[in-house]
Amino acid sequence: MMFKTQNYEVTKGINYEYVYVQANNDLKPTFLFLHGFPSTFYSWRHQIKYFSEQGYGCLAPNLMGYGKTYSPLNKDEYKLKSMVTHLIALLNHLHLNKVIVVGHDWGTAPAIRFVLYNPERTLSLVLISVGYRPPAKMDLDQVLETSKKILGYENFGYWKFFESDDAATIIENNVDSFIDLLFSNNSGEKKINFAPVGKIQEWLMNGQRTIRASYMTEDDYANFRENLLEGMQPKLNWYKAAIENINWDDEKNLDPIIKCPVLFFTGTKDSVCVTALFAGQKQYIADLEVVELEAGHWLMEEKPNEINQGIEHWIKRIG
Repeated sequence: MMFKTQNYEVTKGINYEYVYVQANNDLKPTFLFLHGFPSTFYSWRHQIKYFSEQGYGCLAPNLMGYGKTYSPLNKDEYKLKSMVTHLIALLNHLHLNKVIVVGHDWGTAPAIRFVLYNPERTLSLVLISVGYRPPAKMDLDQVLETSKKILGYENFGYWKFFESDDAATIIENNVDSFIDLLFSNNSGEKKINFAPVGKIQEWLMNGQRTIRASYMTEDDYANFRENLLEGMQPKLNWYKAAIENINWDDEKNLDPIIKCPVLFFTGTKDSVCVTALFAGQKQYIADLEVVELEAGHWLMEEKPNEINQGIEHWIKRIG
């Protein structure tokens, strides 16, 4: 589907690019779709089409670092509290009060903070591929050591490459190789050539290619490629910001309990965001439903029907 994009200055000097389809009546809520790395609002194309046809409102911004949204090179500007403030300003601009917040991958970070900072603006929360983890300080080396012990490989080893100063240039210079690996037809490929420390730069420097997943059409591929070539460093700043714990001062006193209903979709073939990592989330969520799909990481693109229908059935259940 073709998206009609709009822009809004959420605060002085900071603009957000977004797609918005208004709900067709007051009884239908609006979804706030937050994409992950290194996607754009385009990754929600199947959901926007489906839910807008059902009469729901759909709001999908490009987050900081993406498209025509404000994309600073300074990692310290990528604070989650600031992003939530930007999203609230966008909702106010569109006269939207409460929304169903939906996040995928990195988009789950601002989605979760949206709920924690503004529970009164939230109807419910949908997390895709990445489940709920309470705000906490991160020690990347400790994370890698623990995952090696538990999983047998470092599922977040690629973070080491993403925080390096030359990562953006290497990705831009080998963009087809990068997309192939992210969207490989072989779900086990990432476990070997993406996740462990040192493997992704090896893949890229050798210009390796593989067969892409069939759900990514030529149009999807062209859109994704153009997005990456607009500049990788702002997108990688999400990782740098997390590694350097720039959110901790804002978040250390946040109540981590989520009081609204939460739906979590997880892919059993996702070797990076492994389902077991989020086993502890139910202690923070009173009303949690978990749906496992036999798929990889890009669930809303690989299994759009299951995601769309799963969300709709759940909305009807929670009323």
